[in-house]
Amino acid sequence: MPPVWVAKNPDHGVAIGASILSAATATEVGAKGVNRQPWANSPFIPCPLGDYMEAQFLFFNSRKFSREGRPLMAGLNYFLLDCERGGDVKKLLGEKRDVRSWLTWLERFAHGEVGAIETPIGYIPRYEDLKQVFHEMVPKDYPRSLYEKQFSFYVDNILARIQIQEDAYHKDKNIPARIFEVYEEQKRGLQALKEKHGPVVKPDLLEGAGVPA
Repeated sequence: MPPVWVAKNPDHGVAIGASILSAATATEVGAKGVNRQPWANSPFIPCPLGDYMEAQFLFFNSRKFSREGRPLMAGLNYFLLDCERGGDVKKLLGEKRDVRSWLTWLERFAHGEVGAIETPIGYIPRYEDLKQVFHEMVPKDYPRSLYEKQFSFYVDNILARIQIQEDAYHKDKNIPARIFEVYEEQKRGLQALKEKHGPVVKPDLLEGAGVPA
């Protein structure tokens, strides 16, 4: 997944939370590979997972939210590796302090100060906006070559990630149908993107669709 992306609507936002994955770390005894971590709080969910998910859909779609007050929902990938973006070394593609830039861009997007590029999984930053954010907040240069590595879509990888979640949720009981509808919508968009541009899609190929500042 890219370093930061914003949900198109509340249902897609719930899907972001429901689809959190993490790599097993040395602190997890006996753990290997990829762990599913719905909402990053699965050990503390006090009811069946399907009920919890339904509550999420109901809450974030509540009409009690004003249009201006509805929460912005987004995903962050703090640990994007160079080897996951065409490189050959297992190191962070960027630095830990770059998280400040992703969060700053999110804040500015929430306030309508920057636009975004629309993709099948949500909205991603435009290069010029991130370049300015990095200059102001880190501060350091942010080359376009790094932006392209971080925000290019490796479509097959994203599709595989969605499939992991679908397969797992099909095994759970009473999971809301809406989560599978969101996954299907995203898969259709990603497949269309792949058919048009190939398995690796650079962000400039998506620039035609977006949200103005």
